[in-house]
Amino acid sequence: MKKYSLIIFLGLLSYITSYGQKQAQDILLSKDDNIKSDSINKSPNSDFEKKIGLKPIDRTENTTEIRFYEYRQLSGTRNLKIIACDDSTWTATEYDEWNKPVKINKYVLPIPEGQIRAIVRVLLNSNLAYLPDQEELEPKMKKYHMVNGRKAEQKLMVSDGESYTVEFKIRNSFRVYGFLDPDVYSGFYTDVQELKDYVAIVDIFNNMVKRK
Repeated sequence: MKKYSLIIFLGLLSYITSYGQKQAQDILLSKDDNIKSDSINKSPNSDFEKKIGLKPIDRTENTTEIRFYEYRQLSGTRNLKIIACDDSTWTATEYDEWNKPVKINKYVLPIPEGQIRAIVRVLLNSNLAYLPDQEELEPKMKKYHMVNGRKAEQKLMVSDGESYTVEFKIRNSFRVYGFLDPDVYSGFYTDVQELKDYVAIVDIFNNMVKRK
């Protein structure tokens, strides 16, 4: 009886492990991820997507896909990093646009699937799924100092640098939002948590989703 019980137990353990691995191919979500969804895709990157043959984020066939765009103001070029899951396989891809000469290079990033899934979890923990457009934060972005005994507002204006767009589809939800030079703004408006979250997202893509 003990021998047969051991065989049955090992068989069940093998089945559960196998089933768990299949179920864990896509990211596990929780209520804390607070995924918000848009009703209309207002992506500023549609022309770039047409150039590289990429469907709009709301029409992607992947069950999970996160696109991170960096727009370089001075050169007018874009860099796009994508991490995606098609129900069974995680991939990471980069598109890098140049203007001299005009071309877009594509790279398949050699990041292990388990690491990509971990990156998605870190992004969700950084509030990726419900951050607003930066312009929606303007009522929060206030800073004052005293001038001749009166309180005066200090304003920060950045004329060049980088702007970013996050686009994602997770299950049946999709979002598109943008922000500018978050390291500069978060350093000036130190009490605005969303700006710090933007910085964290940029750091994750710059340091964890990259070519070797």
